[in-house]
Amino acid sequence: MQRRVLAGIAVVFLFCVAAPAQQSEPAPHTDQTEPQQPAPLPDIQTLLAHVRARYDALESLRKNYICTMTQVADEFSSDGSKKTHTDQYQAFYVGNTEVLQHIARDGKPLSVDDARKEQERVDKEVAKLKEHATRAQRDEVRLSASGLLKVATFSNPRRETLSGRPTLIFDYKGDPNASAKDLSEQIMRQLAGTIWIDERDEAIVRLTGALQQNFHVGGGLLVNIRKGSWFNFVQAPVNGEIWFPAEFTAHVDGRFLLLKGFNGNVRDSFSEYKKMKTSVTILPGAQLVEENGAAAPADVQPGADSSAASTPKQ
Repeated sequence: MQRRVLAGIAVVFLFCVAAPAQQSEPAPHTDQTEPQQPAPLPDIQTLLAHVRARYDALESLRKNYICTMTQVADEFSSDGSKKTHTDQYQAFYVGNTEVLQHIARDGKPLSVDDARKEQERVDKEVAKLKEHATRAQRDEVRLSASGLLKVATFSNPRRETLSGRPTLIFDYKGDPNASAKDLSEQIMRQLAGTIWIDERDEAIVRLTGALQQNFHVGGGLLVNIRKGSWFNFVQAPVNGEIWFPAEFTAHVDGRFLLLKGFNGNVRDSFSEYKKMKTSVTILPGAQLVEENGAAAPADVQPGADSSAASTPKQ
């Protein structure tokens, strides 16, 4: 159960928003000698609405990918000692919902029995997602750009060049008095940070935030996250056609659902993005193959090109 809570903690601050990655085009030739005026900054609400709309429109493309998520969690006890655990997951999408399938713990694949139970859990989750019958787990909070838009105000707009690409940057701060319909929006009302958006692709490149005051539910018995908990989320283009998560780091100090409190760091890295061509069930230690039976090509890192093939059963 503790492992499931830690995975849920990562989801607490995880924004998975993507947009099609467009190839850079050369600037048109001009003989004008006068410096061109920079384009006016767009309205942040309109921009984020475009980001979310493009994310939803990419459902069919996004579900063709699978990747490996490696989570390293450093947990600090009251005496200052630290325990570090590493978990690996296969991550894929059903519709617009990310599904995580646990495959390894501290460098060792799950036992046959644990792998079977995890496969059964994932199969049930996928079936419910296809029936649109899922509800958020009690120890998970899924945040979204559209949700943040409802409960936060944006300021200090500016434009910078990031990795050679024009990038729009805004600071944001949640409004504690904003209406919130669920636990996710309640947390977002207490966040403040900065958002970077790739201007060409209208995709979130980076998102940072920190909790501005203690957040608790049920007097702290159900959920209690302390002020100062923070996160940093980064995305990158994959295959020149879509943006996916690349890295997520956070420090969380809190307690969930009367379980053991967590005070430490979580570092998630997303790698080995593969584009799927076949439909198989992912099992620990299984080799990915092409439809013709040949071994799959090298893994795809964010920003690289490949046509690797395989998928969890959907």
